[in-house]
Amino acid sequence: MPKDIVVLGAGYAGINCVIRLNKLLKKNPDYQIHLMDRNPYHLLETRLHEAAARQAEITIPIAAIIHKRNIIFHLTEVIRINLNERKVITLDKDIYYDYLVIALGSKTNFYDIPGLKDYAFQLKTFDDTYKIRDNLKRAFAKAKSEKSPEERKKLLTIVIGGGGLTGVELAAEIAELVEELSHKWEIPPQEPQIYLIEAGETILPAVEKKIIDKAKENLIQKKVKISTSTKVVKMESGEVFIEPGGKIPAYTLIWTGGIRISSILKASGLEVGPLGRIKVNQFLEVENFSNVYAVGDNALAVNPKTGKFVPCAAQFALQQGRLVANNIYAKINGKPQKPYRQKVLGEVISLGRHLTLGWLALPGNKKLSFFGFLANLLKRAVSEKHLFLLWKESRHWVRAQGY
Repeated sequence: MPKDIVVLGAGYAGINCVIRLNKLLKKNPDYQIHLMDRNPYHLLETRLHEAAARQAEITIPIAAIIHKRNIIFHLTEVIRINLNERKVITLDKDIYYDYLVIALGSKTNFYDIPGLKDYAFQLKTFDDTYKIRDNLKRAFAKAKSEKSPEERKKLLTIVIGGGGLTGVELAAEIAELVEELSHKWEIPPQEPQIYLIEAGETILPAVEKKIIDKAKENLIQKKVKISTSTKVVKMESGEVFIEPGGKIPAYTLIWTGGIRISSILKASGLEVGPLGRIKVNQFLEVENFSNVYAVGDNALAVNPKTGKFVPCAAQFALQQGRLVANNIYAKINGKPQKPYRQKVLGEVISLGRHLTLGWLALPGNKKLSFFGFLANLLKRAVSEKHLFLLWKESRHWVRAQGY
């Protein structure tokens, strides 16, 4: 019987891990790779903001990814991990493992803010993008014939909570959609209001000032009102309460203000830290459990150079997925594992369909900033590289998406 390598989650880390494992173990019949996810597709999470405002291809069928590869896919949901018996308990079956990679991603963190979970939209899944886009289209359609000025204002006001990368990119996309809907329904362009609310001192806190300034300038041109050092403290139907500032009359609040990890991990007996992320060693192995690894948002990895926790980001998830595949292969062959070294490659920020900002890491801790056309090329190159690695035998599909 072959030994089983089970990867939980088909996000950036999980997919990269199984693709790498398949390549390394292609000629080894003693191991079987399993991939498990609740959806039959890989979601391009870094493009969720696009699909929330317009039609965008942000999913890749798992069937296409594993085609002609030694990977068994299980469409199911994880209920619990029994670490002592080395099995994953799902909705419909138990799956035993010899090696386990936990890559279940994250969920929206509402921070127990009253009303947020009941009234706010979130942006974590493919379904979320449809709900946001459909809601905005319906709101503008209703506003066209709404007689009450108060109700009309609530329908035409959009609040985005969280001024990080997702919130900023979403605000730019929503602004372009609002312009289209205003034209379609003959609504005066000065009526719709878009607010970007950030609790910290600045939007995009992880990037350098000149990129922040460029992003602010573009958002202001798109008529987005930016409020920093401002918290969303409550939401009721038709009202978003902020401090300072009182309240904003709005039916639409899209919350991008934070993430949390599934409680399944802690309930399974795994030792977790901030946000519920699993404590791992330098090889991304779970502490006290041999042959169990955590990657991506699930891993509380430490950058050895700074001593700080590695942020949750797609580029780090991709790095970790590949490293863990290499480490499992090393273990199988009795060779030493390699420690994780965080590599910050840069950042690319899209502000609507036609403008992109970004920076690229250079030797000597230097950064090269990109604006406009060059940054757009960089973003396309990053996206195409990821897709190419997933689907080498279908390169025409990648080109067909317009990258």
